Amino acid sequence: MQTIRIHTNFTGTQKHVEEYDLDDLLSEQKRQRLRLLWTDPQAFNPAHTIELATVAAVESLARISDVLKAKGEDPEETAHFLIRVMFTLFAEDVGLLPEATFGRLLGAAKKHPEDFPEMCRELFGAMKVGRTTMQGRIPYINGGVFEATHAPALDLKAINLLHDASKRNWSQIDPTIFGTLFELVIDPGKRWQLGAHYTPLADILDVVEPVVFRPLREEWETVRSEIQPLLHDIEKNRAASGDLFTQQAATETLTGEVVGRLSAFQQRLAGVTVMDPAMGSGNFLYVTLRLLLDLELEVRETVRAVTLDLLPAPQVSPAQLLGMEVNPYAHEIAGMVLHIGYLQWMREHGEKREVSPVLRSLPGLTHCDAVMDGEEARPWPAAEFITGNPPFLGYSPMREQLGGGYVDRLRRAYAGKVPGQSDFVCYFFEQARENVEQGRTRRVGLIATNSISMGENARVLERITQTGSIFAAWPDRAWIQSGAAVRTAIVMFDGGEEQDRALLHHEGDERDPKRRVTVRTEVNTLHADLRSGPDLRSATALRSNAGRSFIGVIPGSKHFLLTKQDAQNIRNLPNPDGRDNSAVIRPFKVGKDVNGHDAERFIIDFSGLSAEEAAAYDQPMSIVRTLVKPQKDKMNRDINRRNWWRFNEERPGMRQAIKALSRFIVTSIVSEHRFFVFLGADVVPGNKLAVIASESYLDFGILNSRPHVLWAERKGSTHGVAGDLSYTPSTCFETFPFPDPDRAQAQAIEQAARHLEAMRAHLLSKRGGHGKPLTMTGIYNRLEAYRNTGTEEITGTAALARAHDTLDAAVAAAYGWPWPLGDAEVLEQLLAENLKRAQGRPTHES
Repeated sequence: MQTIRIHTNFTGTQKHVEEYDLDDLLSEQKRQRLRLLWTDPQAFNPAHTIELATVAAVESLARISDVLKAKGEDPEETAHFLIRVMFTLFAEDVGLLPEATFGRLLGAAKKHPEDFPEMCRELFGAMKVGRTTMQGRIPYINGGVFEATHAPALDLKAINLLHDASKRNWSQIDPTIFGTLFELVIDPGKRWQLGAHYTPLADILDVVEPVVFRPLREEWETVRSEIQPLLHDIEKNRAASGDLFTQQAATETLTGEVVGRLSAFQQRLAGVTVMDPAMGSGNFLYVTLRLLLDLELEVRETVRAVTLDLLPAPQVSPAQLLGMEVNPYAHEIAGMVLHIGYLQWMREHGEKREVSPVLRSLPGLTHCDAVMDGEEARPWPAAEFITGNPPFLGYSPMREQLGGGYVDRLRRAYAGKVPGQSDFVCYFFEQARENVEQGRTRRVGLIATNSISMGENARVLERITQTGSIFAAWPDRAWIQSGAAVRTAIVMFDGGEEQDRALLHHEGDERDPKRRVTVRTEVNTLHADLRSGPDLRSATALRSNAGRSFIGVIPGSKHFLLTKQDAQNIRNLPNPDGRDNSAVIRPFKVGKDVNGHDAERFIIDFSGLSAEEAAAYDQPMSIVRTLVKPQKDKMNRDINRRNWWRFNEERPGMRQAIKALSRFIVTSIVSEHRFFVFLGADVVPGNKLAVIASESYLDFGILNSRPHVLWAERKGSTHGVAGDLSYTPSTCFETFPFPDPDRAQAQAIEQAARHLEAMRAHLLSKRGGHGKPLTMTGIYNRLEAYRNTGTEEITGTAALARAHDTLDAAVAAAYGWPWPLGDAEVLEQLLAENLKRAQGRPTHES
C-alpha cells in the first residue's frame, strides 16, 4: 500500500511501468497524471510517447546531417558522430552524465563555434575511458562507440539545431531507430545492406513471443503451480495462533524452499541464450532483452512477496544475447541498442545498479558473415532460441549484390543441402535447422519472403519437417520494407517437441498494427508449403495434361504495339505484292486487359517469318526496322539481335496447339480472383496470360469451377503487397486431375459453363462506381462481397453466384462426389485422383 504502480499493456508495445509513492499525491501535477488513468488511458500508451520523442529526434539529427553533407563531410563520419551525439544526449537525460553536460558545451559553442570540435573531442575522450572533470564524474562508457572521438566543425546554424535537439527528452528515445537513422544519413535512397533493416515492434513480437516466451512462460506457470501449496501453508502459518517459535521455524523452512525454487528459475532465465543470425542494428535482440527482464521481474516480485523483503537484484543481462552481422556499422550500433534498452529498463523500474563500462563489450555479438566462413559454411554457436529477419535477397539479385564469386562458393558449400536456385534466406534456414538437429538450438522463428514455401526454396522447409517440425507459421502477410511492398512468411520450428500446430493470418488492415486482428487456426500438421490438410506438394504433373497449357509471348519491345486507330490505318495500306497487312497485325491482350478495362491494343507479329517474308509487309516492317531494331541490337542474347523483327519469345508450341482452334482459354497469371475467359483465335496473348489450348465449354467450365480454383490457389503462389494469386501452368494446370464425365455429366457442365459466360457478359454491360463500366475484377469483387454479406450491390450478382454454384455441383458430380464438400475435403479428393493417375491406376467410379 506504500506505492501505486501502473503497468501498461497496449497491443504491439513494450510494457512500461510508472510508480508513485504516497508523497507524490501531494503534487497537483502528479495527481492530474494519475487522473488520466481513468479519463484518458491512451496518455499512458508508451508507443505514443516514444513515437513522438523518436520521430522528433530523428528529424532534428537529420537536419544536422543535411547541413554537414552540404559542407562535404564524409557521410560515414557524420553518421558515427551523430550516433555519439545521440548516446550522449540519452546518457545526459538518464543521469549517466552530470546534469546538462552536453547542454553547457553547446551553450559555450554558440558563443565560440570554432571551439566545438575540440570541446566534443574532450567530452568524448572522457566518456571513452571514464574521468573526473570540472563538470563532474564522467563514467566509463566506450564499448567501441567512443573509440573515435572525432567531431566535425559546425557553424552557428548547425550548433543551434543541435542545441534545440538537446532540449528534447532523449531518455525515452526508441533505440531501434538508430540503424534507420544511420542508414538515412549514409544514403537516403538506399536500403542498408543485408540484414541491417528495420523491423516494426509488432512484427518482432509476432516472432519472439511464440518462439521464445511461450515455452518460458509455460515453465514459469509450472513453477508457480508447484509452489502454490507451499504459499498456502506459509499464509496459514502466519495467520495461525499458537507456538510462535514453532510457527516461525516452519514458515522459514517453507519460505526457504519457495525462494530456492524461485531463485532457480531466475537463474534459468539468466541462462537463456537467444541468437539473431542477421541482427542488423539489434532490434530483435533489444525486444527479447526487455521481455526477458519483464519475465524475470515477475519472478523477483514473487520472491519479495514471499519474503516480505527487498526485491532481489536482476540477473538477466545483454550478455545472454548472441548475434551475427556482416555490416560493421550495424554490428557497432547493435551493442549500443542493447545497452540503451537495458539502461532504459533499469531506469524505468527504479534499479540503481552501477554498470561499468556502460557500453561494455558483448562478445556474443559477432561481426561476421553468418553463412560463410571462407570456402566453408560457417558453424553457428549454440543458442537455445534463434529468431530474426534475414536479408530479403532473391535468386537473381544475389549475384548483383553479393558478387558472382561469393555466390559460387556459397552454392558449393551448401551443395546437397540447399538447392542451387534458392533465395539467400534459405541458407539461414538450413543453418538454423542444423543447429536444431544437432541439439544446439531448441526453437527457431525466422522471417522470409513468402516465396520460402514455393518452388526450390520449399526444399529447405522439407528438410525441416524431416528432422523436426514446423509448429506455427504465417504463410503470407503484408510487409513494408524500406518503402517497398513485399509479402512475407514467418516460419517457427523445432525438433518436434511442440505438439500444438497453428496457422496465423491477419484480418482488417494487415499493414496497420492498430487496425488488424490476428487470427490463429489450430491444425494437425504443417507442411513445407506452410499449409495444413493434404500435402499438395506430392502431386505430380499428369501426362494427360502435357502440351495443353502455356505462357504467352514476350515481344521484347513496346514498339511492336499499335493503338487501335494506328492498326486500322496500317491494315488498310496496300503492299507491293498485294499481301494484306491484317495477316501480321493482330489484337494483343495482357492480364490487365482480361481483368480490367481492355486497352484494345494491336501488335505487329512476324513470328515464324524470315526477314524477307516480313519485308513483304512494307509499313509494319518499316516501323519494326526503325523503332524495334535499335533496341534489339543492344540486347545480350544473340538470337534476339539476329532475329530483331521477331518477338523475343514467340512460343511456337503454344501457336501450334491453338492453331486449329476457333478460340482458346486464358487466365491472368496474377489476379485478385481466379477466373478463366475465352479469347478469339486471332488474339496474340502476352506473357502475363496463362493459355489453355482448348475451345470447349467442358474445359472452360471445369477450369472455372471451385475444385480447380481451389487447386490453383493452393498450388500457386501470391504476388505483390496485395497478395494477388499467381497461376503457373506447370504447377497449377499440369497437376490438376480433370474429371472423366459421362455424356450426361459433360452436357450438364457445358450448359452451366455457357450460363456462367452469359451472366458475366450481362454484368460487364453494366456500370459500377463513378459510372464506369464493370470489369471482371469488379464483378468478382462484388460476388465476394455478396457471398460475405448477402447484399447484392448490382442486380445480377446473386444470379452469378447461383451460376457458379450450379457449375460447381455439375463438376463435383462428374468426379462422383457428394456436394457440397469442404475445401480440405475437395483438395484431399483431388490429390488422391492425381496420385492414382500418376501411378496409372483407374480414376473414380462415375
